[in-house]
Amino acid sequence: MRKIATILCLTILSSSLAGCLWNLLDDDARISFSGCASSWHVEFFDMSNDNFGSWDGKVEFTASNGNSEFLEFFSSDKKYVTLDESLDWTMEYTFYEGDIGFIVGDSVYGGDNRNGDSGTIELDLVRKYAGSSDNDMPISFSCNDSNWDIKFVDQSNEYFSSWGGEVVFFVEGSEDERYSFEDFSSDMKYVTLEDSKVWTMRYTFYEGDIGFIYDGKSYGMNNEYGDSGVIRIAH
Repeated sequence: MRKIATILCLTILSSSLAGCLWNLLDDDARISFSGCASSWHVEFFDMSNDNFGSWDGKVEFTASNGNSEFLEFFSSDKKYVTLDESLDWTMEYTFYEGDIGFIVGDSVYGGDNRNGDSGTIELDLVRKYAGSSDNDMPISFSCNDSNWDIKFVDQSNEYFSSWGGEVVFFVEGSEDERYSFEDFSSDMKYVTLEDSKVWTMRYTFYEGDIGFIYDGKSYGMNNEYGDSGVIRIAH
């Protein structure tokens, strides 16, 4: 099976898990699935549909305590998998569609399959995050509509795979606290900023119908390529 490298996902505060809907299948299995995750060990993908209705394959997770969980033809509400890190895990998979697969750590499995391609791997439990390079930073992101300061919008796609612009957050009075994000997905739609700090946000739009909402006011939504601006965010 072809195995290719992928870029490490952005990281965020794990506290932004609050509000996501989790499906804990079995207390003994110690495995959970979500369509809205801030951190995960395995991510399923369908290259033709990010919000897929059926991932056309089957997988089985088996823990070192002997418990297992089997999935087949599941939807994107089980896209992100979190496993008990106190156990060792193996994953057996079979692909029935050419452009499906999954990501573990910084490796991609699948994406260019023949019908029936299969394999078994020992899972290296590398936790991935939906934000930037440091999971202690005072910014958190979520795909769930709760307790947010900024909401990113793509008018042509509620579940966007790439927000065609760039944003940079600066903490006032600190030269080191600068956080940049570009071409991110709707997993990062809702932003929460640490309220003990005063923030400046610089933005640039590379797509006509994107924008964001802050304090009841909309920015963007009808852009020329490269439109940009700066706002100050004080709680």
